[in-house]
This record gives sequence, structure tokens and C-alpha cells, in this order.
Amino acid sequence: MDAGDLDTLVEQATRAARDKRLDEAAALLERILSRDPDHLRALDLMGFVRFFQGRYLEAEACCRRALELSPEHAYAFKGLGLCLARQGRLEEGLDALDRATSLKPSWADPYWDKAVVLHEHGHFEAALETLERAANAVPARAGRFRRLADRIRSLRDPGTRNVC
Repeated sequence: MDAGDLDTLVEQATRAARDKRLDEAAALLERILSRDPDHLRALDLMGFVRFFQGRYLEAEACCRRALELSPEHAYAFKGLGLCLARQGRLEEGLDALDRATSLKPSWADPYWDKAVVLHEHGHFEAALETLERAANAVPARAGRFRRLADRIRSLRDPGTRNVC
């Protein structure tokens, strides 16, 4: 199987994952990674698939392998942060999410994920601070960040009007 065939399989796996056909995506990615264990796109996508399957240790392993191959890979740090947080390793997870934002300061996703993780762990003020930083760092998404902040405030303070 040549690189073109692997890229076709990655595209098929991407479509399957996007359509929530996670088992199908995983099977395609296993085929790719059995032939090329260092295929960065396949590792990224497998980490995503395993995370959404609730297989956090396997997702973490994919993220860590991606970081071995590409030490400044913001997407892998974002995924690693989420995996670690889901495993109860909050500080390590937050550090990885911070690394993702330091590598790509204008990328909205790691800010959003950090705010959600903080909220899930009861750190409401830190979540709100993260969303304010995010709104400043990614002005194009500021409205979305502020809506999430309003939602977090409404959950923290039940008497507050929910604007989401």
C-alpha cells in the first residue's frame, strides 16, 4: 500500500469519524497504522476516535506518539490535555492545553476545551478567566466564548438568566 492509498484511507476514516461511525474509523486507522505507525494524521485521528470511544489511555498514547514525532504539534497537546483531564490528571491536562494555546495562540479550540474542563471540575472562576483570555486572543470567536461564559455563570449562579 503506497502513501496515496494511506491518504485515501485517512480521508475515509475522517468522514467516518465526523459521521460518528467511530468503530469504522478505528478499523480504517488500525489498517493505516499497522503499515505506517508514524502516520501523524492517522495518529491524530485515532486519538480523537479513541477519546470519543471513552478509551482515554489509548487516546493518550496516540497523542504522546504524535508528540514524539512532532514535538510542537498543538493538536496533539490539545488531545493530550483532554485525555489527561478525563483520567483525573487535571493539572497535567491543563498544562497540556496551555501548551497548545502557547503554540497556536489564535486557535480557539484549546481555550474552549480548557474552560470546559475547568468548569467540569468546579473551577468556575478559572473557566471564566480562560474564556476572557480566549475572547481577547481569538476576537473572531469572542461572541461564542462570551456565550459560554454566560452559560457557566448561569450554572454557577442559578438565579442568573441563561443566555445560551
